[in-house]
Amino acid sequence: MSSGLGSRLLSRARRYLTRQRWGAPLLGEWDRWRLLRVIERRGLVGRPLLVPADVAAALPAAVAYTHTFQALETTPLDGAVLQTDALQTIGSPTLRRVRQQMACTYLGGRYALFEPHAAGRARDDDAVATLLARLDGILAGEPAHRPADFRPARGATATLRRAILVTTYARPGALQRSLPQIAALGAPVLVVDDGSPPAAAEANRAICAAAGATYLALPLNAGLPTAANVGLSLLMADPAVRWISYFQDDVDVRPDTLELLIRLEDADARPILTGHDAFEHPSVDEVEIAGIAVKRKRSSPALHLHAHAEYWAGVMPLPRPYLGAPKPGAGASMEDWWIVNQAPRSAERRGLLVVCIPGLVRTFLWHHDDSTWANPRLPDPPLR
Repeated sequence: MSSGLGSRLLSRARRYLTRQRWGAPLLGEWDRWRLLRVIERRGLVGRPLLVPADVAAALPAAVAYTHTFQALETTPLDGAVLQTDALQTIGSPTLRRVRQQMACTYLGGRYALFEPHAAGRARDDDAVATLLARLDGILAGEPAHRPADFRPARGATATLRRAILVTTYARPGALQRSLPQIAALGAPVLVVDDGSPPAAAEANRAICAAAGATYLALPLNAGLPTAANVGLSLLMADPAVRWISYFQDDVDVRPDTLELLIRLEDADARPILTGHDAFEHPSVDEVEIAGIAVKRKRSSPALHLHAHAEYWAGVMPLPRPYLGAPKPGAGASMEDWWIVNQAPRSAERRGLLVVCIPGLVRTFLWHHDDSTWANPRLPDPPLR
């Protein structure tokens, strides 16, 4: 059998197993075994390597991903294993160091090995180019969206009646990028951690402390709707909070987002707004309100939703299709459809439209490996 035919057959078998729920563990173990063989052959066992948790047990001198959210700039690294579906669990300074100082010398399944001073062994093919493009995309926005002169959008008195909720799960790399931007909007921020594994939860807690956000950890991964229910209930327990802006953990946010949303708030005519213009949710029309050009839509994803407290109360509790939703292979959590379209007191049932201010919020994670439930999409355009 020729090597080309063998490679095609293996690729076809891998695609088949990927689609089977029982196949994922087998593929994971196969990928891990092949990686460890490569590390052994190259004499890297016992050397300081950056590795994910499921590989660390076999490598005594390994540096865990979660340590990258501490001071790691001076820690020597003789290589790095990047797990392609866990890039958001690596601190961005360390990820930038790997990208700038090392080359990819092995890519098999979900693992890529990067080594310094390895230009002669560097792989140069489409799969590696795709991975490097993902790394560049993850790293590109971080400095540009944290300028030194960030200031709250409004004075303290303007934000007393507003609060912000963020839900997160096992993606401290995403939270590290998004939370400083969200906190800079000027309203109190509550981050609900939906039962992240201990190491990721520890990193999330540190990120929240640095950003000045309140951190609340759930005891288990119950799912995004449950995390949102808990966070919204806690915020609405304060009668002074009348508007709540909900963000997921993988967003870039314009510094004047809250200021522009405040200008459009109307508890009766416009009780639900968004700054995320999702192309898959077409607009009904485009109008100008309070001097701001907006799109009006019948539906909107839950990447960002800004709604009056009475609106949130009217759609709660958010139902979940299964424990821990969303998950790869199990389907979406569908909280956005419930909030906007299906709940008895949702906008659609009341004959209202969602008002969207385009260009305020975008997701920086679009590759299926970065999605909580392996949902691929096209990249969002830059913020306006």
